[in-house]
Parts: sequence; C-alpha cells; structure tokens
Amino acid sequence: MKGKEIINGEELLLQEQFTAYFRLYEYPLYCFALKTIQSELLARDIIQEVFIKLWTVRDQFSAITNIEDYLYRMVRNKVVDVLRQLANDRRLRAEYFNDHQWEESRTYDNIVAKEYEFALAEAINQLPPQRRIIYQLSQVEGRTRNEIAEELSISPSTVKNQLTAALSYLRKMVAGQIKLF
Repeated sequence: MKGKEIINGEELLLQEQFTAYFRLYEYPLYCFALKTIQSELLARDIIQEVFIKLWTVRDQFSAITNIEDYLYRMVRNKVVDVLRQLANDRRLRAEYFNDHQWEESRTYDNIVAKEYEFALAEAINQLPPQRRIIYQLSQVEGRTRNEIAEELSISPSTVKNQLTAALSYLRKMVAGQIKLF
C-alpha cells in the first residue's frame, strides 16, 4: 500500500510540475509559433503537440536543465516540421494558402526564408561566445571592424579572422540544415 502511495505522490508532483509549466509557457510558446506560422489553428495544434510530448516525458523532468529552452526548441522543431509538410504537400499548402489568400509562390518563398532563419539562428547559437559577439556586432548592429576591435580590446585582424571563421561556419551549417534551398 505504501509503495502505491509513493508512486501516486510522485505522479501528483509531476502533474503539478507539468501544470505549472503549461500555465507559465503555453501563451508565450503560442505567440512564438503564431508569429512564425501565421495561422492560429496551426499554432494551437503545435502547442498542443508539444505539451502532449512534454507529458509523455514527465518522468524525465529532473533531467531537463532548462525547461524554457527545451520547450522553445520543441516548438521550433515542430514549426519547421509543419513548414516542411506545407512545402512538400500540395493539398496542405493549398488549404493553408487559401485560408490566408496569399500567392502560393510568394508564400513558398516565405516558408523557405523562415526555415533559413531558424537554421541560421540555431547555427549562431552554436558559435563560440567571442565569435558570436563579433558576428552580432558586425552583421546585426552594423559596426565596423575597428569599432568592434576597440570595444572588445582586440586587434582588427582578430576581428576579421573571427568574422571570416563565423561566416564560413554559418554558411556550412545552414547549407547542411536547409533541404528546401
């Protein structure tokens, strides 16, 4: 009897933890999916599938070091899956585009662009910290090599070498991840 109570107690704790995660992250994840997929129905479906998947791995909650990153990665992966399905399935694409009244070829380009953005963001996150900072200062903020060198107290040639290495790595990583290009 006591063993059953412990299992029920542990299960109850996992249910409470899952409920807390759901309440905390459901709406931000939905907004993230909606912004990318631009369909309320698809965004809701994605979030539902992500939380169903989370429920199936509830006994592994203690092994997840950063639940927020874990959930956003799950949503991102599911969005990419849905975008790939739309790109590859003519009937699904037609239904999706008819709902949005977009031109199919233009939307296909948008799907490819969004997949590219996801792959690029993932690759940028994998850069070493200093290389990522140099890349962001140069490519996102538009700073010159000299400005970056001065701010980071390194030589302009180091900035150039790090930026070249970052761009080369990003090209290779993105090309390997994008199947639609």
